[in-house]
Amino acid sequence: MQAVIDYLTQNRSRFVSELCEYVRFPSVSAQPQHKPDLQACAEWVLRHCQGIGLEARLCPTKGNPVIVAKTPKTGGAVLGAPRSNRRPHFVIYGHYDVQPPEPFELWKSPPFEPRIEGRSLFARGASDNKGQNLAHLKAIEAHLKTGTELPCDITCIIEGEEEVGSSSLASFLKENRVELSCDAIVISDTGMPTPKHPALTYALRGIVSFEITLRGPARDLHSGIFGGTVDNPAMALCQFLGKLRDKNGRVAIPGFYDEV
Repeated sequence: MQAVIDYLTQNRSRFVSELCEYVRFPSVSAQPQHKPDLQACAEWVLRHCQGIGLEARLCPTKGNPVIVAKTPKTGGAVLGAPRSNRRPHFVIYGHYDVQPPEPFELWKSPPFEPRIEGRSLFARGASDNKGQNLAHLKAIEAHLKTGTELPCDITCIIEGEEEVGSSSLASFLKENRVELSCDAIVISDTGMPTPKHPALTYALRGIVSFEITLRGPARDLHSGIFGGTVDNPAMALCQFLGKLRDKNGRVAIPGFYDEV
């Protein structure tokens, strides 16, 4: 590993410069006027992955493109081979889109012009999530450029719609499920308590949204006359919501866990 560590140390300033290039793209997925910036950012990521020795391609979707970048094939990586006869395969997930930078008046410097203070770099996307996925790529680069064998096969998936719900990701994953079959998925889009206390997040949960329509009386009803026979809609809604999870926190919606 010493060659890898030496490479990282020797190229640190270049890595920071490349991160500055990366965060200069105003790749705001929630604002339609930035569609060209998202495409340009995706193409930058593609060239970067290819430049460090990864087999990379840009995959169009109904929304913003997805970059797929894989470490070079080795003799031990045979698709469909028994688990005991192949190297571990990990998928690293990241996203190149960012949240809108407004309100601008709260920024000390322009959001897409990186500002470095000490060991910190300030720009929209630097920590969510461009800095993290670039860090993964630099670790891979250090191995490839020094001829140090990686202990596993890696596929990087970097998408451009995370900040708007990843609407294209589900269909993309289904279409490429064989290629992306892996032992684990690594996501570095989480947090840490302080700069001196990094965190290893070992599990994440998703989200499912439901819209509930509760219909009650067309007008207010006198509680003294109707209170015992007609449920208060607010109370009925509270009782309904209270049944969505049991006392152990398990979702009680029928069929919820069928495909989990």
